[in-house]
Amino acid sequence: MRKILICFFLVLFSCAPFPKEEIAKTKLEIEGLYYADLPKYLPQDWLLLKELWQKLEEVEQIKNREEAYRLNYYINYKISQIEEKLNAKKREEEEKIRQAKILLEEAKREEEKKEELKDTSSSEVKKSEITMEEQQEQKKIASLPKQKKTLEDIRYKIEKRLPSFYTVKEEDTLEKIAELPFIYNDKYYWPLIYKYNRDQISNPKRLYKGQILKIPRNITMDEIYKAREDAGAISPKNIPKRAYTPDKYKQIVNELLMEE
Repeated sequence: MRKILICFFLVLFSCAPFPKEEIAKTKLEIEGLYYADLPKYLPQDWLLLKELWQKLEEVEQIKNREEAYRLNYYINYKISQIEEKLNAKKREEEEKIRQAKILLEEAKREEEKKEELKDTSSSEVKKSEITMEEQQEQKKIASLPKQKKTLEDIRYKIEKRLPSFYTVKEEDTLEKIAELPFIYNDKYYWPLIYKYNRDQISNPKRLYKGQILKIPRNITMDEIYKAREDAGAISPKNIPKRAYTPDKYKQIVNELLMEE
């Protein structure tokens, strides 16, 4: 029976046209999850979807029809699972926010009660006791260790300002992408993008709409000089002030870590 089903699907796939429209819909579903803040709530699941997108791109380029149907079906299955997890995670976060608001309201009411007690009390001793309690409470709060932010805590904010991936649009070129302010802000950086995406770019002058390109951030100044030299910059080591550098990246990360 199993052999019969396998043969049936093989015959079906061999007769069916290449699922171009289905793949386009799947990509829109993945983009929708990105704008639904999937990287913020479930970063590991977002990484999985990006990898699957890349595989789908490869299958689409070589026009492997059977693999395209199989992979597209699997990705949609994973999307449905991830959507459920994302909705559950958002509900969980909303509940945390609701509980925090309740605690704040309770603290506010307690503070109001203390203020009323101060105003109505005629006993200096009582006022002194309240002051002592407040001082002890302030000492307790001051002694609590402040939780330091980690890179994982601000990963979403970093991606918003300096993304590590870029989806190719119509009429994009490596130079245009490199020149974008949130990428490198200098067109002569384009060899860096080409270097780190050789697995999917065979011709640097030809890109495909929908490709997801890696934007390397952990790069050295020597790599930048070499890229600008290869791109034909007149003074490769004379980096424009507006251009991306490792130091600027570290500065932005430190600023985000220090934010309250």
